[in-house]
Amino acid sequence: MTAKNHKIIFHVDMDAFFASCEEALNPALKLKPLVVGGTREDKRGIVCCPNYLARAKGVRTAMPLTRALLLVPDGNFIRSTRGLYSDYSKRVRDIFYKYTPIVQPVSVDEAYLDVTGVLHLHNNDYKLLADRLRNEIRDTLKITCSVGIAVNKICAKIASKINKPDGVTVVPFGMEREFLSNMTIDKIPGVGNAAQLKLRKYGIELIGDILKFDQSFYDKEIKFHTSFLLNVANGKGSDNVKENDEVRKSLSKENTFYEDVSDREFLLSELYYLMEKCCQKLRKVKLKGRSITVKVKYFDFKVNQRSYTAAKYSNLDTDFYEDATLLLDKMLLNKKKIRLLGVKFSEFISGDEAVQESIFDDIDKKENLLNKLDTIRKKYDFGIVKFGRTIKLK
Repeated sequence: MTAKNHKIIFHVDMDAFFASCEEALNPALKLKPLVVGGTREDKRGIVCCPNYLARAKGVRTAMPLTRALLLVPDGNFIRSTRGLYSDYSKRVRDIFYKYTPIVQPVSVDEAYLDVTGVLHLHNNDYKLLADRLRNEIRDTLKITCSVGIAVNKICAKIASKINKPDGVTVVPFGMEREFLSNMTIDKIPGVGNAAQLKLRKYGIELIGDILKFDQSFYDKEIKFHTSFLLNVANGKGSDNVKENDEVRKSLSKENTFYEDVSDREFLLSELYYLMEKCCQKLRKVKLKGRSITVKVKYFDFKVNQRSYTAAKYSNLDTDFYEDATLLLDKMLLNKKKIRLLGVKFSEFISGDEAVQESIFDDIDKKENLLNKLDTIRKKYDFGIVKFGRTIKLK
């Protein structure tokens, strides 16, 4: 099982990561369906991560908790444990580096590994290497992962989803196009329901169907990310795993007021402004996050902060505003005046994956609009365009 004239890329995807970490911490949670995201009382919440017992009953990420309660009424429902997932993510990454120095984390629960140069340490057998990696993670951390093996990153990523949980899938080298051709289009990372509707309108059900049309057709009819689609259908993609490419930990903005404030409308306006500034920066550096923290410092200099982790990655302020508002409102309940307000985004996905997460999604129009606003603001001034939420009424 040797490699010739091409790289060997692993995509390692942790299995039901948040739920698995909670189960490792409390093994009793493995006995029943587990839903991480909120308690039974969190009626407005959504599912952040179900374990595999819950998934077998139809529970899915981003599903309303009220729906999940109907599907698994006897299940365990818990909120995210602060700091647990980042701790496990670091420990998993340490194991990666034991096997290869070329690691590119792309989120808290997945990474690409270039193992081409270390295969000689494992009898030139990439399957053996993958098994050793998986076994060490399982034995030391009590969680599992699935591995996709291919000559490029996109094929490895698609492959890692096939034999979950705790499985290995190899895309036959030189047969990437044939391997992908009979898979449904929803297997392409980032192709959601909106994208599928657009493609199925033209009879594109399988990845191989994409090749029925040429670039000009997609440029005219689909308009978004057409080169990416055609490359996937041909089994082509980047094999550039960025060595030691650490995902940025967080990005934050805050503002100290001239006078202590308790006016909710003013604070909401400032909150949205800070979120706009952060999200503009995220778009500039091609990052998307799914965790937001709202921080306040009260008049007595005591600090409070609340966080929320969404199911999907985004760099659009509109996707986080409602949740950020709920976080701020919780910290306003004590009626104390506020001298400082801040927001922080974290848990990022970067690079090509940031594009693939939203491909053809309903947010394409929002992204295009905000990208144009970013250009205008860069040329003139950030305040040249304002949303209604940031206009302070007197």
